[in-house]
Amino acid sequence: MLPNMVEINELLSTGAQPDIEGLKELKSDGYTAVLNLSPTSTPNFVPAEGSEAEKLGFKYVHYPVDCSTLKEDLFTVFAGIMDGLKEEKTFVHCGGNIKSSGFVHIYQVLVQNRDEAESFSDLLKAQTPDEKWLAYFSSFGLKVPAAV
Repeated sequence: MLPNMVEINELLSTGAQPDIEGLKELKSDGYTAVLNLSPTSTPNFVPAEGSEAEKLGFKYVHYPVDCSTLKEDLFTVFAGIMDGLKEEKTFVHCGGNIKSSGFVHIYQVLVQNRDEAESFSDLLKAQTPDEKWLAYFSSFGLKVPAAV
């Protein structure tokens, strides 16, 4: 299962925690990389995800992000990982597609020069960001639409 999945473009999607069948579905859809942002303490974390993803032939990165305190360096590391995967068809996920969609939004605007309003529209398909995330976006110079 691939809950709360949002296809951003032909090489990038975000979503919530997939199960093992969801990983198989991603593989059959041509994905070649999985980036997991969930800490192991996330309630729906799948401990076998990394080994199963590697068995399926994915490039797999587990970068556990605790978003209780959003700091700039968290995104800096994320951007480096994404730069390393830029030629891959990548699925970025966390427990519920909050961190993944938020980080991908910032990445698309700041690194890939995507139109901010279009990127934010994709973000809203996954979540309605709370004040903490809106402040985080603002800390990078992103504009937050008035009607959120």
